[in-house]
Amino acid sequence: MTQTTVEREQVVAFRLRRHRLHQRGELRQAAATAPQNSPQGSAVLALRARADVDAAHVAKAVEADRTLVQLWSLRGTPCLVNSDELPLFSTGLLPDDEESWRAQLPGFLPTLDAMGRSASATMELVIAATRDALDGRALTLRELGRALAPRLPAEFAPWTEPGLFCSLTAVLARAASLTGEFAIVPRKSGEVAVLRADQWLSRPAADRSARAGLVRRYLSLYAPTTCADFAAWAGVSRHYAGRSWALVEPELTEIRYAAGPRYALTADVPELTLGGAPPGIRLLAPYEPLLQSRDRDTLVPDAAIRDEIWPGADGPGVVLDGGEVAGLWRRRGTTLAITAAQAVDQEAVLAEARPYADLSGCLEVEISRC
Repeated sequence: MTQTTVEREQVVAFRLRRHRLHQRGELRQAAATAPQNSPQGSAVLALRARADVDAAHVAKAVEADRTLVQLWSLRGTPCLVNSDELPLFSTGLLPDDEESWRAQLPGFLPTLDAMGRSASATMELVIAATRDALDGRALTLRELGRALAPRLPAEFAPWTEPGLFCSLTAVLARAASLTGEFAIVPRKSGEVAVLRADQWLSRPAADRSARAGLVRRYLSLYAPTTCADFAAWAGVSRHYAGRSWALVEPELTEIRYAAGPRYALTADVPELTLGGAPPGIRLLAPYEPLLQSRDRDTLVPDAAIRDEIWPGADGPGVVLDGGEVAGLWRRRGTTLAITAAQAVDQEAVLAEARPYADLSGCLEVEISRC
C-alpha cells in the first residue's frame, strides 16, 4: 500500500468540498451527507448550508416528491437521506451477528438477558411483527407499541405495558430501521410516526449490498480517517466496523497525517492533496454532518473552543469563515444570537444568518463580538 502525507489545511479543504460547503449545489448533493434530524429541524439547517433551499423545499421533497426519506440510521439518530440511497444508511448498518445486534440495543440488554433471549432472535420477531403491524398504515411509536404486543410471544407481556413499552418501542424501532423496511414520516399529532418504506416509496426493501458503499461514503466525506472513527460515526461496534472496512481495503491508500496512519480512497488522494480552503461564510447547525467528524482537532485546533462546540449536550452552532471556526451561534428565544470574531465581515454573517433565523423560527439576528 502506497503512502501519502498531507497537512491540516489540505484535510480541511477536502472535507469542506466533499460536504458541499464550498458552494451551494443541488438538494440531492446536500442530502448525500445524511444530516441528523435531531433536534427536530436540524437536517433542514444542514441542507440549507449546502443548497439554496428552505423548509418548504425540503418538505416537498419528503412528502410529495419522496426523493428524500427520514429513517433511524447513523448512531441511532433520525437522518434525512436521498430515497434511492436508503440502502446505504440502513442495510449498510444492518447487524449480521449477535454481537452487532446487542450493540444496537443499549439499555434493553438486561431485559433480554433476564428473558434468556438473544438480541438477534428477538429482533427477528420484532421486525416481522413491525412489518405486519405497519402494513398499509402509519403508526406513532405509542400506537406501534400497542400493535406489537399481540403480535409477540406471550412471555413478552411484562414489558408490553403501555407506559413501559412506548420507550422500549423507540429502541426496537431504531434497530428495526436498519433493515431498510421502515421510515419516519411527517409527525402525527406531535409524535414520530413510522410506516413501511416499500409502501411509502413504492420500491422494495434494501439489501445487504450497501455495506461497502457506506464505508466508501464515509471515507469520501471524512478522509483521511480510521476504522475506529468510522465505527464511532456510524454507531456500530468496532468488530462490525472492521468487517465492513475490510470490504474496501483494496481501494485504500495510507495517509500520513497527525499522530499516525489514516486512510483515504485511492481515487480521492489527488483531491485530498489540493488544499485551498474556500472563502465565504457558512453557519453550521449543532450536530450537523461536518461536526460529526471524530478527529475534532482537525476542524478546531483550539481545545477551549472544542469544549464549547462539543460540550456533550446542547452544543452551539458554528460560524465558518474561509473554512475556519470564526464564531458560535445559539437560538435564544426568538433571537438567533451570534458571537463572532472581530475580523469577520458582519454584513456577510447577517446575510448568511437571516435564512437560518427563518428556518429556526427566530424573529431577529443579533451579533456580538468576542
